[in-house]
Amino acid sequence: MSHDIAVRSVNAFELAAYSHQLERLYRKCFTSPPWHEPEERLAAFQGRLGQHMANSGSGGVVVADGDELVGVVYGWPAGQELASGSPFDDALATAATPAIARRLVAPAVVVAELMVDPGHQRRGIGRALLTRYVEDWPAAWLATHPEAPAATLYRQEGWQQECEFSVGENDPMVVFTWQAARKSYSMP
Repeated sequence: MSHDIAVRSVNAFELAAYSHQLERLYRKCFTSPPWHEPEERLAAFQGRLGQHMANSGSGGVVVADGDELVGVVYGWPAGQELASGSPFDDALATAATPAIARRLVAPAVVVAELMVDPGHQRRGIGRALLTRYVEDWPAAWLATHPEAPAATLYRQEGWQQECEFSVGENDPMVVFTWQAARKSYSMP
């Protein structure tokens, strides 16, 4: 990496300005195993990004090396109840027990995407992005492929594996949740 590394928090509008770089990053991250994203899903990224950024409070954190975007995490505050209406949302709602569902709603934050350019992985960028993104929240959750290398990172960072589900026939997913450390205060 160069000495021109920039890490910054961004709102939905600012994140949308990176849309073409985000699409290139998405293609780099999700064409290899275990993802093997088909071209139609890769091509639909811009539409999904627009839908994601339409969620109230959406935003994220980006890492750039000079002019090149090399990492991003983004999401939005969870709603009061689980979302429905998309294949992902409906499959998740079916798989989540009531106890799990309570951990996937407000006051949690949804981590929709965490991507680090494969050429910049194993340098702590993903860990730094994830830590910074959730640091002001009491709880967070995300879903990933059960064989994704990032699943190891989540476990190392104290995220708990909650449940598995499938979106369609060939899209296995696993849900991870995170809880901020509870601070205890003692009286002198």
